[in-house]
Amino acid sequence: MQMLLGTVTSTPCIAVADKAAEDNMFLLTPSGSAVDCVANDNAFRVCFSDPNQGTASAQYIGENGLAAKVAVIYDSSDVYSSGIYGAFQAEAANQDVFEIVAAEAFTSDNKTDFSVQVQKAKDAGAELVFLPIYYQEASLILNEADKQAYDAAFFGCDGLDGILSVEGFDTALAEGVMLLTPFVADEDK
Repeated sequence: MQMLLGTVTSTPCIAVADKAAEDNMFLLTPSGSAVDCVANDNAFRVCFSDPNQGTASAQYIGENGLAAKVAVIYDSSDVYSSGIYGAFQAEAANQDVFEIVAAEAFTSDNKTDFSVQVQKAKDAGAELVFLPIYYQEASLILNEADKQAYDAAFFGCDGLDGILSVEGFDTALAEGVMLLTPFVADEDK
């Protein structure tokens, strides 16, 4: 093998990156967004990095005045989610138009009940909830927000792509959800 195309997520990409460098093998990941995915000179990515997503999301929310109070629900056990959140938090400090009023974490061991995180965002008066997570967990959060009659805007990153395909998920709950992504899924060119 002279070229490695693949590793869809960051963790497997990082796992093979050093071996690919040792073998002087070209590595290209379409969506491994952690900074460490392309730490070696032989590695490249097609998508943007986690810090890029966090920074750009905070800038977009601020520049477009989407909310004055923002909550974040993120996976502290996941390099993707925590990496995006860290950059988002840093850039949010530069945005004069909104503040983070709640930052609620979950882990891979505790990602089926989001009632506490949603309640804390609601109690903090967050008008927008930033979700630097994957679509499976986002679908559960949107379900929980609906149960709690929490009418906030939701904004995520490329990990939310696929939310409409979650089995049993009421896709009407995703109406109006905004997400930052490196491509347009419905583009026909």
